[in-house]
Order: sequence, then C-alpha cells, then structure tokens
Amino acid sequence: MEIEYAGRHAREGVVIVDEQGKILSANRAAEALLGYGAGQLTNLFVSDMWLGHRSPARTRAQDAELTRRNGETLPVTLDVTPLNGAAEGGRLLSFMKRDELERLNESLLHAQRLAGIGTLTASVAHELTNPISIITTTCANLADELRDETIDRAELLQAVELIEQSAFRCARIVEVLRHYAHNVGPAPDGAAEDGMTIAITSPAAIMQDALTMVEQQFRKQARVTVETELQPDPATIFCDHHRIAQVLINLLINARDAMQPAGGVVGVKFWTPDLRRETALAAHVRAVMPRNGNGAAADDLFAFSVADTGTGIAPTIMERIFEPFFTTKPRGQGTGLGLFIAQGIVAEHHGCIFAENNPGGGATFTVVLPRRQ
Repeated sequence: MEIEYAGRHAREGVVIVDEQGKILSANRAAEALLGYGAGQLTNLFVSDMWLGHRSPARTRAQDAELTRRNGETLPVTLDVTPLNGAAEGGRLLSFMKRDELERLNESLLHAQRLAGIGTLTASVAHELTNPISIITTTCANLADELRDETIDRAELLQAVELIEQSAFRCARIVEVLRHYAHNVGPAPDGAAEDGMTIAITSPAAIMQDALTMVEQQFRKQARVTVETELQPDPATIFCDHHRIAQVLINLLINARDAMQPAGGVVGVKFWTPDLRRETALAAHVRAVMPRNGNGAAADDLFAFSVADTGTGIAPTIMERIFEPFFTTKPRGQGTGLGLFIAQGIVAEHHGCIFAENNPGGGATFTVVLPRRQ
C-alpha cells in the first residue's frame, strides 16, 4: 500500500505505517530528518528508530527521540493519528525537530503580539476619542464663558476637574498600550523564563487594564455590554501581568466578534475555584494541571472566564479552535492566532484554558492558573 501525502516538500516529517509499525510511505522531509535517501524508509519498522516505543498508538504533540540512520539521536515533537479509512489499520506519524518547532512557535507568538498591537492601536483610537472630545469641548465652553465673564468659581473648578479626569483617562490608556508594546519584543538577556516578568499583581488590576482597552469601543461600536464579577479573593497573585491581560483582551475581542452583528452581553468573572465543588472545572484542571487537580487547596488557584451571548461553538470545530491560523471569521478579518496565543501564554504560566457552550446559548472561555509561579 502506498499513500501519497500532500506535504511531501514540507519541513514536517510524515510517515504512514501499517498495524505492525512497518513504514509504507514517507515524505522527503522525514527521509532527510532521519538521514535516509529517497524510498529507503519504506518497509523499515518505525519501532527500530523510535526510542522507548514498540507500537505507537495515538498521541498529540508528544516529545520523543528518534534514531537517525547514523545512530544520532533526533529530539522531535511527534503526533500519531489513526487512519480510520485504511484497510490495514495504519497510522500517520508526523514529527518536527523540537528546536525548529520552538522557533516556529516563538515566531507565531511574536506575530500575534505584533497583530495585537494593531488591534489595540485601533482600540486606543476609539478609547481616546471620548476623553479628548470632553477636554476640547470643555475648554471651548470655558473660553466662551471667560470672554463673556459669566463663569463663577464653582463652575470653573468643576470644568477643571472634568478636564483633569479626562486627561488621566488618556494617560491610563496610553500607559496600558506602552506596557503591552514593551512586551512584544524579544526577551532581553537575564529575563525570566520565556521572557515573562513574574511579579505580584491583582485580578482587579488585570481586569481594569483589559477593559480600559476595549470597553468604550464595545459599547459604542459593537453594541456590546460588559458585566463584571470580581470576588474579593484572591486579592493578589503572581504572574506576568501584561501577558495575562493580553489573554483577557484576546478573549474579550473573541466574544465581541462572536456576537456580531446583533451585539449582546459579555460576562467577565474572576474567582477562586473550589475544585471539590466545581467538578466540571476540576476535570479540566486535572487533565492539564495534575499537580493542582487533585485535592488542591482552595487558595492554590485562581480563575477567570469570559462568557458571551452569541451562537456558541459548533461541536465539529470545538477541538480546533486553539489551533494556529484556525478562524471562522471572513477572510481578512482575523489572524486565527488569538486563541492559539492565549493558550500559549496560559501554558507558560502552567495553567489551562478551555471552552464550552452555555446551556442558554453562547460560549464561555475559562482560564485557570496557579496563584504562584
């Protein structure tokens, strides 16, 4: 049996094996990565080159070590997928050099952060319009009243306070964008793991920064109302403040887009999860965060969620929504990287993110993170 694979010239190695693990077909990238010439992998057994494994079943994104023809060890990230339509019960194995995959992932992260700057710049333009309009209108009114000498001290003080509040809001918006842009570039020497800056912060501050960037735009441009719920605990957490705020911004934008053109309500909630009572949440945590998923103390974790009132997520695409470049938006209206980058940031923090449809319509994205990194 010979199965041709569409990506024979891709950098990702791909081989087709039968139920005994014998290689039936391989693309050129697989041959090159393993040090074989054209057609030389055919009829070899994958177990002879996959260290520690005899019969590959099904796995996704598993770190593995393959043996090249010259005996060298090749660290890879490996995916194994059953070929349900194959009479021999074969499997498709795809793999890529681990360091190359890491470089590609970092490139995707960087690309999304740059794309995020564009998105946030547009948001900033909308967010600054209102306070700047207040400032200019108030100044014009003041000028008129001063020329007419009709203003009194109380009115002057009230106008100055309004200008000051609007200026503070402008400064706050610019400060959030400045910090966001500062975190786009490559990590400097001596930076924390993965370029993160882990420091003490608060859920309230994260929520405020994210909403500062999008709330007015939501209300005026997209007919979206934001409702928030912030439990008093945890009062403080340890994380990269701006990256977690980026996750929240991405989820908010995703919720907004899911409710267009009709608009709707976005619910944002921060809380301390109780895994002994929240069994559904505990199941997700246990699958991804095993050290926190079994009898974790109440204050070991914190969580936040973004819920929308849109049409929900079709079951056929639920497993794909975190894949890079996957999008249901029309061409040109989305990069397909927002949820992928959010998942990457959450993984950097040793947490988990998952989505589920709401019984009454719409979807909820939930993020669970350790309080301490």
